[in-house]
Amino acid sequence: MKKNAPSKFIILQNNSISNLKSFTSTIKKAAFLFVFTLFYTTISAQNENSTTPVVTEVKSYISSLKNAEKNLNLSFSNAKNVEDLVTNVQSSIYFNAGEVKSFGENPKNLYTDISSLRNLVNANISRNNIEMIILNIDDSNDLNAKIDLNLFSDFHKLKYIYLKSSVTSSERDFVKMFTNYDEQYAIFYKNNKGE
Repeated sequence: MKKNAPSKFIILQNNSISNLKSFTSTIKKAAFLFVFTLFYTTISAQNENSTTPVVTEVKSYISSLKNAEKNLNLSFSNAKNVEDLVTNVQSSIYFNAGEVKSFGENPKNLYTDISSLRNLVNANISRNNIEMIILNIDDSNDLNAKIDLNLFSDFHKLKYIYLKSSVTSSERDFVKMFTNYDEQYAIFYKNNKGE
């Protein structure tokens, strides 16, 4: 008499092991896919706005530049340059409501407002010498605007973005406004409310 029971048991056991290996393989693949998706999503979010913008009050910014340059024998002072651009009359371009007004030769400053930014790309503006863009913020809704710094990529000498706010605002309000932050630009502000 032959007994078939042990061979059936071995076949069932082999099938269970095979199913367990297949299940384990599926779990590993799903875990890998989950980790890959999580990694890709994190990288994509970081690329959109990889660094939190540094936004400083204008007097503090100039003071920090002066402190950094204090013991250096420089032929060119960034602190003096920024101070001149902010306080002294410069050759400038004004771009508001689609209208361009230019004063002086080789303008260094561009004055505009938040609502005019969307038309800046198509504006007939001499971009060659602009070192500072002065953005006037005249309405609290302007603080909700998003300013994509890629918009300024054609301004090859641009170094400074100066926010002049006549509404109640804070450094945090200004930080939230910028996307595609690029450390090549120094961003500073002045609150003119009540002045």
